[in-house]
Amino acid sequence: MNGLDLTALLPGALATIKIAGGAWLLALAIGMLMSYIRETGFRPLLWLVNGFTTLIRSIPELVMLYLVYFGIAYLGVRLDSLTAAIVALGVAESAFMAEYFRASLNTVSSSQRQAGLSLGLSQVKVLRLIVLPQAVPFAVPPLLNSFVGLLKTATLASAVGAVELLYAGQDLMNRTGQVLPVAISLVVIYVVATLPLTALVGKLESRARARASRA
Repeated sequence: MNGLDLTALLPGALATIKIAGGAWLLALAIGMLMSYIRETGFRPLLWLVNGFTTLIRSIPELVMLYLVYFGIAYLGVRLDSLTAAIVALGVAESAFMAEYFRASLNTVSSSQRQAGLSLGLSQVKVLRLIVLPQAVPFAVPPLLNSFVGLLKTATLASAVGAVELLYAGQDLMNRTGQVLPVAISLVVIYVVATLPLTALVGKLESRARARASRA
């Protein structure tokens, strides 16, 4: 586009993938942990998990980012902007991940759980051998959709100086004055990155619905 060097956007694109991927993995780990705690049925921990998810879901991601980046620094621990973005977005997304897991686990009837327990299986084995194999196909589509969402939410990281894709694009606009070509390039990059994943989510959701109807 009129000699515009779009390779300047590459570091930002890679940083966006790092933020989205790191936040997704962190959210996955926390979400799985909260789902397992819910499966134990231990009331004090259930109250803690429910309180955590309610609180986190009520906080906007940008506010969470400021809390992590500036709040931890106030306590004497400094995180770079990239790490802070991963932690903040990962914690914010984990509350939703926990709900995805809960919804998928609820697709397995309690009678199957009770049958496993009556055969002498422990709760952990019932979860691993009976519940998870049936629940995972229902959890995969929303989990992938979560990653797509994080690719776009990662733009918030520019608020604390992380050089992600939008930040790199804005910098290129300022240096070259070519706002429209850079904006179009950003749109193309986001579409190319998210469209295949969105299509995959649609296919997996169709398979999950077909599996549920057969069941």
